Amino acid sequence: MPLRTLVILIAVALVFIAVRGLLRSSRPASKRGQKSARMVQCAHCGVYIPENEALARDERFYCSEAHLKDDTGANS
Repeated sequence: MPLRTLVILIAVALVFIAVRGLLRSSRPASKRGQKSARMVQCAHCGVYIPENEALARDERFYCSEAHLKDDTGANS
């Protein structure tokens, strides 16, 4: 009886390890080893956004088209 319990525990442990390994390997490759983007601040509202998502004009960054237009209109 104790040998049977030991075999069942070992089998459960092996299944757990296998499932955990499969879940770890199913992560998207783009997330692993991805370099962090440079964050810039919106010149209108001050929120920080990744530089590659920001709108830029005259070395200033904006988080949206509306803020770009509002800030441009205020300076004209």
